[in-house]
Amino acid sequence: MTSLGNTFQTAREAQGLTLEQMTSRTRIQESHLKALESESFEELPERVFTKGFVLAYARSLGLDGEECLRLFEDCSASFYKKEKENKRMWKMLLHKEDVQKERMSRAMVVLLVGGLLLLGGMVLLQQQLLSRSVFSLFSQQPVEPRDEVVSKPDHANAVVEDRRSFSTAPQDGDSRVVNTEPAPEMDVGTPTPSLSSPDSAPGPASATDSETGPLDLEIRTLDTTWVVIRSDEGKPKEFLLQAGDVVRRQAHDRFLLTLGNAGGIEVLLNGELQDPFGESGAVVRDVELRR
Repeated sequence: MTSLGNTFQTAREAQGLTLEQMTSRTRIQESHLKALESESFEELPERVFTKGFVLAYARSLGLDGEECLRLFEDCSASFYKKEKENKRMWKMLLHKEDVQKERMSRAMVVLLVGGLLLLGGMVLLQQQLLSRSVFSLFSQQPVEPRDEVVSKPDHANAVVEDRRSFSTAPQDGDSRVVNTEPAPEMDVGTPTPSLSSPDSAPGPASATDSETGPLDLEIRTLDTTWVVIRSDEGKPKEFLLQAGDVVRRQAHDRFLLTLGNAGGIEVLLNGELQDPFGESGAVVRDVELRR
């Protein structure tokens, strides 16, 4: 069977022409003409360009172009079939690689979103813990309040004396009273007027009482707050109060207060209402009250 390469080479040598001379005639690179004669189709460009080389080379040698194209199709059929299969396989591999890249991208997005959500949750939890930590600043020492009254305004005349432990068990009615062990009895005298009645406010203390008598401190709670009270040089006493609670303390010379919500309380010293110590929500430390 006559091959395309043998046909080209035989016709060229019969005319005494070299590959270099055929390059000048056809304007085709010498390497491509040599590949046609050796039928090395892998060294030639795309099939459509190679068919153009076949026609140009055949016409330059005076051969039938259509016959040369038929020989080219016969000789190159197996090569181009294999090349087509290789391209199809390569395309499949590229498609699989693209699918894997897309899946990895989606997984990275999921991990990134999950990480951001986790980070946001940790930040929120840290903020909540920080907001609560202020209530534990004074929890290192046990609280031993004495001579205080903690109650609702309607029960402001209920006196609690010399308590040695601190709990918040509910009492009669709706009052909250710090209570554990009973205190020794003392002469209370005339019951203290209710703080909720404006007509029953205590009268001004005499000059002698204000100079020599004890200091009476009364704190009325308007909003939830914590308060630390130090009477004279004694140990600080800590209270966590709700709206409507009342605290009473006594001292000889002075009181030192720390307020967790300065605008959420009213302070009376010997029955006189003191000016506000700060705005609502403000923490104020070392407020000194003396005679």
